Amino acid sequence: MLWVLAWCCALLFVSSAAAADVTAKAPVAADIDQPPLWRQVAPTATPNSFHTIQAALDSLPTTGPDAKRWAVIRIAPGLYREKLFLKRDKVVLAGSGLSQTVIQYPILRQHFLANRNSSALPSGKDLEKDWGAAVVNIAASDIQLLDLAVHNSYALENPQDPARFEHQFAVRSFAKATRIITDQSQFASNGADTMSLWNKQNGMYLHRQSFFSGRVDLLCPRGSALVLDSDFVNYNQAATLWHDGELSPEQQLVVLNSRFHGVSGFQLGRRHYDGQFVLRGNQFSSALANQPIFRRTYPDEPQRDQPNRYGDRNFYLQNQIQNQSPAYPWLADNFNAEQATAYADAQSASMTLFGARWQPLAELARSRQWLSNK
Repeated sequence: MLWVLAWCCALLFVSSAAAADVTAKAPVAADIDQPPLWRQVAPTATPNSFHTIQAALDSLPTTGPDAKRWAVIRIAPGLYREKLFLKRDKVVLAGSGLSQTVIQYPILRQHFLANRNSSALPSGKDLEKDWGAAVVNIAASDIQLLDLAVHNSYALENPQDPARFEHQFAVRSFAKATRIITDQSQFASNGADTMSLWNKQNGMYLHRQSFFSGRVDLLCPRGSALVLDSDFVNYNQAATLWHDGELSPEQQLVVLNSRFHGVSGFQLGRRHYDGQFVLRGNQFSSALANQPIFRRTYPDEPQRDQPNRYGDRNFYLQNQIQNQSPAYPWLADNFNAEQATAYADAQSASMTLFGARWQPLAELARSRQWLSNK
């Protein structure tokens, strides 16, 4: 359907067995929510369906007895050329498969900001000016994106724009958005910051069997994120991962059993702020650069450097580079015994990262059960 989706055919997710495994092991969510509300979206005229995803979102109650119920929006196969704005908590967007349900829109962050008379890239509280700069814009919590693709197609559709490889958010969340899940979905751009979930204070995110592509900082969470059995494709000799965990030494980006591909010389990761990277059981193509995860500084503009309270915190175990043994020295195992136990599997890693605050594997299992029973 789209050029980015071709990668999915070449890099099939380990998928069905793993999906069954996580679903079986995840405990039943311990809450007393009512059965969810249901909405249906189809691109053509269909009885009892909305024709756009945004219309279905806008139909959800925000007051009254149903305001706090979960809502599941089932999206039929098709190409949906729209930007989405999620402002209501407890919403599941469930497509028909990552090669079947595609949400696509061309938007470049700097052009969006220029149209709002903002010439400089925002930072701090001004980051809220980005509202609308992504294909999927999230200002809510308890959001799930399942079985779909989100594609920021700006670079593809504007090949003559010299700025076409700059920030292109597929998904962008804002300061109070937390507890966000993606599963069996694809997030694509040909620019920077494809998946940008930016709640510095208490952001918590799960990405399971997800696919990320872009040119730099493909996945760049602020807060804590757990990535399971996912794929990354980097089109540039730049960092694939980025993390901002400066507000707490407990904040981490944890990546387990995932695969990294890219052009020759693509880099693993970087940080501007204090960050913590934990990688176990990942596979890297031979194109990976011999470049450790690094702190980005500005020698000619030292005022732009961010504090470095905790120093480098990069931890590795059982990671492999294709056709290379041993791996680069900086990728060598350095877990201690406690870390080996804490990140032994998906459930242990989730408990280590989120504790009792959030049980994303249980919530995902419940959503999958809703979908299978409908």
